[in-house]
Amino acid sequence: MSSQKKQRRMQRAEIRRVTDEMRGIRRDLEQAYSRFDNLADPMQMDACIFEINALRAKYNCAVHDLKQLSQ
Repeated sequence: MSSQKKQRRMQRAEIRRVTDEMRGIRRDLEQAYSRFDNLADPMQMDACIFEINALRAKYNCAVHDLKQLSQ
């Protein structure tokens, strides 16, 4: 197998890994938003807000990685 084919295959695998990671993060975000919508305790709301912000930052990093891989 040529080096170029091997490199393309590795790149496609990495793209699949990042997109799978993004799907998982999106699922976690949906769950965090759902928990937030059903809370009444301000302390728990703060915790959910921190969790949502962390997940959004993680998602943004994954998007950045995917853009770098696609170029």
